[in-house]
Amino acid sequence: MSLRRKEIMVVDDSETNLILLQAVLEDAGYHVVLMDDSIKAVEYIRYNQPDLILLDLLMPDLDGFDFLKRLSNGSDKLTTPVVVVTAYSNEEYYRKAKGLGAWEVIDKPVNIPSLLNTVNKIIN
Repeated sequence: MSLRRKEIMVVDDSETNLILLQAVLEDAGYHVVLMDDSIKAVEYIRYNQPDLILLDLLMPDLDGFDFLKRLSNGSDKLTTPVVVVTAYSNEEYYRKAKGLGAWEVIDKPVNIPSLLNTVNKIIN
């Protein structure tokens, strides 16, 4: 019997952030799906159920807030926990993200031990 590795989807338009988070999360034993396009990420979620989504707020086309709105309304009801990872955290963004269903907001640059602690707490 093989246990399925927990899947984390990282949605960020920065290749540097995607590579960093992939390395950190895979080292921690997670299966990582990288998305540099939030519209493709919404499509992916329609057919797959990651265990956690790490979401950048400032994305082209569909920003993190609209991503959260799209997944919490309509037919793609969001059941997956979302952690917002952003360089632009302030009280207003924090409240808005939490109000749209984000479980947590983490500041960039990411504190790796803190990120892993948050991910482990939510996913396990």
